[in-house]
Amino acid sequence: MKTRLTGLMACLLLSMPSANAVGRFAEIDAVMDNSFSEQQTEKEYQDFVFAYMAKYEHWRVEYLKDFDKYRAEIIQKWGVGDVSQPHKNVEYSAEQNLKSVIDYDKGELTISVLVDKNLSDEAAKAEVTKQVNQLAVKGDSTAAKALSSAQPQTQAQIKVIEVEFSAENEKQAKQVIIEQTKAQLTEIDKESDKAQLAKNDSLSVDLIEQVSIQKKKKLLAGAKQRLENVAEDYEQHRQQEKAQLTEKKIVEYKVALAKNGLSSRANAVVNFAQTEGDRWQVSSALIMAVIHSESSFDPKATSPIPAYGLMQIVPTTAGYDVNQIVRKKSEPMSSGELYTPNINVETGAAYLNILNKRYLKSIENDESRLYCVIAAYNTGAGNVAKAFNADGARNIRKASKVINKMSPDEVYQHLLTNLPYDETKHYLKKVSSRIELYQNKL
Repeated sequence: MKTRLTGLMACLLLSMPSANAVGRFAEIDAVMDNSFSEQQTEKEYQDFVFAYMAKYEHWRVEYLKDFDKYRAEIIQKWGVGDVSQPHKNVEYSAEQNLKSVIDYDKGELTISVLVDKNLSDEAAKAEVTKQVNQLAVKGDSTAAKALSSAQPQTQAQIKVIEVEFSAENEKQAKQVIIEQTKAQLTEIDKESDKAQLAKNDSLSVDLIEQVSIQKKKKLLAGAKQRLENVAEDYEQHRQQEKAQLTEKKIVEYKVALAKNGLSSRANAVVNFAQTEGDRWQVSSALIMAVIHSESSFDPKATSPIPAYGLMQIVPTTAGYDVNQIVRKKSEPMSSGELYTPNINVETGAAYLNILNKRYLKSIENDESRLYCVIAAYNTGAGNVAKAFNADGARNIRKASKVINKMSPDEVYQHLLTNLPYDETKHYLKKVSSRIELYQNKL
């Protein structure tokens, strides 16, 4: 514990506001405090809450429609709808007959090509070699860059398999929807945090919870229908397969990623982390630890929440908050913006600042607040509050009264035991341990 605390305490030195920072934090306070006038009636407030939390519901619904349509096309061709996720970059060619998968956790690149079912295995292997060479020549994709720096001593593994609309592939397709739904439930929680902060009084909490529950029920109902649609699609494919005796072949080309790939990608973004850390009074070591944990330093990282880029920013929550407060525009961010490294890191650092200086400001101890900031970046301040409130309330001011009676180590252990989601517990461990790693290198 002592080693972890040493790095974290060093990290906290940058979280203390300087004289120049006071104006910026005051501006953040003003934007949030003025979101709702004290003179407005309860009916106006109710309308405000519903409008505030529904503002980008249409955007989310349309995104899911497009996502499901795209993935259905992939399943039609490949039997399984592989899509990008944190630490796993998946790209398809325009014709969708070539797929590249970079798995940063496994340290490998797999390039797969759909070939004619009548090709011999040797001819199929020759085809994938040809496609890989063409990809390397183009050099304009994440996969091409990974291929060019792959371990030269690695012998490529090439194998031929058949496309199958199997129960296992159906299970994988459904798992994407399940994980996506879990993540979007958390994003609804974050929207609730914003609505409560915009008008922070005890009467507002129940109404905000009611709206949140309604949105969650709608999302879960939609997810159930999406799962049923996947099952129907796979069954249809299986019946067609039996009737037509159709077969497809996939040939795979697999190589190990460069051993220094992580450090090379980290070096490409460290200056952004230092610049934005100074600007937003957030430790660059914390920013680097978050990027490492969110995306393995892949600027094109994507997850189907959707979240984009180095710090995995969701356009309608963190992206919207930073747009409103920093860029003075009330709209979500675009994927194009968030794939741009310096804009992504600026947004992530500003959001860490907002969590630290606004959402969680009632936590007195800097180190305790840092643990809560890390967890809140993943799951929202309300879910952090739930871990400390005996009644499960999402009110952080109430939770801070409990937190402020604890030592930082007690806060850390309590979060690991009581956070609502296992993913956030693992996230807190990863980021906290990696702060020390980057603190010693910056």
